[in-house]
Amino acid sequence: MTSTDAGDAEFGMEFDEGNMCVFDTSTGEDLAPAAQALVHRLFKLERVVDGSLGGMRVVKLPEGVTSIPREKPVPKAPEPTKWEVFAKEKGIQKKKRDRMVWDEESQSFKPRYGYKSKKSLKDVPILEHTPDLADGENPFTKKKREVKDLVEKNEKKRRANEKKSRRKGAVPLPSLVEVEKGPSGKGRIPQKQLVKSAKIAQRSTASVGRFDKRVGSEAPNPQPVAQRRKVSSLEFFFSTRGVQ
Repeated sequence: MTSTDAGDAEFGMEFDEGNMCVFDTSTGEDLAPAAQALVHRLFKLERVVDGSLGGMRVVKLPEGVTSIPREKPVPKAPEPTKWEVFAKEKGIQKKKRDRMVWDEESQSFKPRYGYKSKKSLKDVPILEHTPDLADGENPFTKKKREVKDLVEKNEKKRRANEKKSRRKGAVPLPSLVEVEKGPSGKGRIPQKQLVKSAKIAQRSTASVGRFDKRVGSEAPNPQPVAQRRKVSSLEFFFSTRGVQ
């Protein structure tokens, strides 16, 4: 189509190249001129080289001007945790605390938690005997046990909050990978489990991972093959003659 013909055909048409749409307000029922005019406009757009497609030249579409409705409903907000509900009722505002705090005993700044923190027992030479200590009980052992119990309690609460706020139908991470204990006793995820979870995530895309970027010599994901039902010779004979 020449530019003159395109100009004549575009009379009464509205174009949205970003969404590759054309709206013909004329009363004619033949949509071929409108489609041809849209293609003519697309070929006039800027072309760029896309490295992800092997250096192919593609058309760079402009921003769309037509508001297209969502295909899926707007996702619902996650259910608030117990702490978020409590903080809202009490008017508690979240404020970031400083990591370093002043320690009166050592007269220096120490981390609030972690290595060499203010609560660390490594730099404490003596712990006072309290009435709740049993006969012969080591106060350091009791303190370490209390810290361990508190960590386990907080971890249990965190998992309960995650389970409560998890979207319906979402797959939790522990079901994708298996955590095992290493030589130090701490939990770790083996490399084969990480590869397994990565492949599951890749197959979760609409293209079943076909167009995902590969790392190094990573093999492509096996594509699903449609299973064809085996037809016996008698079924084939009757079906070709219209006999049920």
